[in-house]
Amino acid sequence: MPSACLLVNLLLALFISFTSGETEVKFTGQTEFVVHETSTTVIRLVIERTGEPANITAIVSIYGENTGDFFDTYAATYIPDTETNRTVYISVCDDDLPEADEMFIFYLTLQKPSAGIKLGSPRSVTVTVLSNDNAFGIISFNMSALITVNEPRGRNEFVPLTLIREKGTYGTVTVTFEVEGGPNPAEEDLSPAKGNITFPPGRAVLIYNLTVLDDQIPENDEIFNVHLRSVEGGAEINTTRNTVQITIKKNDSPVRFSQSAYMVPEEADVLTIQVVRGKDDSGKLIGSDEYEVSVCYIIITGNSTAHAQLNLDFLDLQPNMTIVFPSQVHESDMKFKIFDDAIPEIAETFQIMLLKDTLQGDAVLISPSIVHVTIKPNDKPYGVLSINSVLFAQVVIIDEDQTSRFEGITVARNGGTHGNVSVTWIITRNSSDPSPVTADITPASGVLHFAQGQMLASLPLNIISDDFPEEAEPYLLRILADTLQGGAEVSEPAELLFYIQDSDDIYGLMEFYPLENQRIESNPTGRFLSLSFARQRGTVGVVRLVYIVLYVPAGTVDLERAKDGILNVSGRGILIFPEGKHQDSLNLPIRNDAFLQNGAHFLIQMERVELVNIIPPIPSISPRLGEIRNISLRITPDIANGEIGFTSNLPIILHEPEDSTATMVSIALHRDGTDGQATVFWSLKPSGLNPKAVTYDDLSPFNGSVLFLSGQSDTTINITVKADDIPEMNETVTLTLDRVSVENEILKSGFTSCELIIMENDDPGGVFEFSSSSRGPYTIKEGESVELQIVRSKGTLIKQFLRYSVEPRDSNEFYGNTGILEFKPGEREIVITLLTRMDGVPEVKVFLYT
Repeated sequence: MPSACLLVNLLLALFISFTSGETEVKFTGQTEFVVHETSTTVIRLVIERTGEPANITAIVSIYGENTGDFFDTYAATYIPDTETNRTVYISVCDDDLPEADEMFIFYLTLQKPSAGIKLGSPRSVTVTVLSNDNAFGIISFNMSALITVNEPRGRNEFVPLTLIREKGTYGTVTVTFEVEGGPNPAEEDLSPAKGNITFPPGRAVLIYNLTVLDDQIPENDEIFNVHLRSVEGGAEINTTRNTVQITIKKNDSPVRFSQSAYMVPEEADVLTIQVVRGKDDSGKLIGSDEYEVSVCYIIITGNSTAHAQLNLDFLDLQPNMTIVFPSQVHESDMKFKIFDDAIPEIAETFQIMLLKDTLQGDAVLISPSIVHVTIKPNDKPYGVLSINSVLFAQVVIIDEDQTSRFEGITVARNGGTHGNVSVTWIITRNSSDPSPVTADITPASGVLHFAQGQMLASLPLNIISDDFPEEAEPYLLRILADTLQGGAEVSEPAELLFYIQDSDDIYGLMEFYPLENQRIESNPTGRFLSLSFARQRGTVGVVRLVYIVLYVPAGTVDLERAKDGILNVSGRGILIFPEGKHQDSLNLPIRNDAFLQNGAHFLIQMERVELVNIIPPIPSISPRLGEIRNISLRITPDIANGEIGFTSNLPIILHEPEDSTATMVSIALHRDGTDGQATVFWSLKPSGLNPKAVTYDDLSPFNGSVLFLSGQSDTTINITVKADDIPEMNETVTLTLDRVSVENEILKSGFTSCELIIMENDDPGGVFEFSSSSRGPYTIKEGESVELQIVRSKGTLIKQFLRYSVEPRDSNEFYGNTGILEFKPGEREIVITLLTRMDGVPEVKVFLYT
């Protein structure tokens, strides 16, 4: 198309070069169009005349042949001399044909132009119709969505994937696919597991082969999904047919011995060795078991005294040397007769080996495929060296964090102990860890020496302590038979698998952290315990922390005093720490109706911590709890509910006012715990010796209430003591706190009542004086008597004693010149009679006093 455009422009240029005049015709406005193929797409071309007016017929036509992409490829318009422009419309034709981008050229010519009329520039327009109707195609699978295949045996097999490219086939298109599923990685069973599939131009159907691999790995049914992920080159993916499911049927039933070694005494009689098919190490079924599987075995013996001899030391009791597993059968027992003779022997071994090349059926041979049988040694003069059998009673485990030197691994010398014997030992890692053994244990090898008569020797091992959290690591100790000196022999067990335990808290050390974040909080929605825990050091694996929260009333923080039912949740809970998480927190809501006593405690105890998703090969040290396994949070007054009572339970002394008609007395109330509002109801009740004497004229009110606002710890009960002129004895009333308005506030035991004592007033015992008629003065001669009268005014409520004397006191003029008068209750007057003595001595005046 571009070359055609160039040619047209050249012709027009030549045409114009020969034209002269004063009138010019050209396109004006937009001359390059990029449009979609739709039924509503219209291209608007404007033709303009400039210069001298003239009648002109302009023609717009497409360059080249008519491809059917426009309804009209030719248009003529007349521009009279009275107008300067005309518009021509070209409509796009919407067809169903897939097409790539197409460019068209429309050029402008004049019909029979007269002299002086010429074509100007621009005189052509370009129209690009974008690709349409899926010109590059829609890619999808064109096959069954479910495919079941068998894993091939000794060869590879192909799974053909048929893809189609519907609609257009323009250009090169590349689609990306990916295989997912399993449970094993897809690349272990199918190849490739991801890649590109390319459609060349014009190609509508393509077959792509996936290879099913013979991996010799026992597997159950595996389901893989082949997804068309993306496409390049302008095409699309049909999302309704972009996935194919491939099922590889269970295969490669594993055949193995149930264990790799047997040690039997010579007197064992019959040894049973089990062969297993179709089970993994944990005993779960795996691989195919629908059909019969068979395998042959051989017995391997040596010529030395360390090897048992067939038909001499043992006998094969099988009818033939083929083990057959019928359909659905998973175990088969082999039996061997052990001969008990009287010949001194060291440990004697023989081996039974399953032969891979003899496998018949859908099966693979896995380890252990060789069994080592050891007939225990006897009567050897120089002894038989082996790992001490005591060590096999339980796994040998070394704690790196606690042990710097370990001598718990010993080699035993069975049979004779004559002569000096030595043997070399070596320790290797029993894992994929490439680091040297000496990074954890030194030395990694050495020589053990047995003196004559010595039956046991230990390996002196130094354990390297580092600060790196590590999981349990396995090591293999071997004593090397070819290094023996002194005539002894090595027998099984000559190898010992032992472990250095996980160290430096690889799975975490659980602590309350930070301590300041452990608190009791209160807000308008309620109260709750805020707890924060940290998983220090290692964070490998998921761990479960079990904790318990107890409420202990004020006093000794003792578990036996703990109570439950305070929280809105169970007091025992679990907190999960995912792998890698160092810290977590809890908010435990406290029941709204719970009574939290001021000075009480919440006791939070980390009970235990355990691994969730990891089963270590040996018991692990971590995760473990830190040194601080429990904390107590004291309930402070601002959090506690009220325990309300008088500040003192001693009697309160009141006095009837003298200078006013009434006085107010405030009796202090205290609340331990100030959370929330509380109303306390109280009452007064007369008590003491004269309760009926107490009336509203003495004090009021006799009942009432006081309010504690939230946060308020102290208030008072106000009592009005009233004045009167009535002589009264001590009057006692008991002030009692009766109840509290809310259920989570209580009255403080021992401080719910107190006595109010209004002291005696208005002289209840009376006021004493001489009566007006007895005040004298008196003049008497010796031998006469006088009656002095004494009266009691005001109160006569109680018995009173009154002392009197005659002054001067040392005179002896009267009989009864001193004495005590008794006024009984209600008695108001008493008469004293004084009788003068007859002494013949001149006297001065004397006076009587009370």
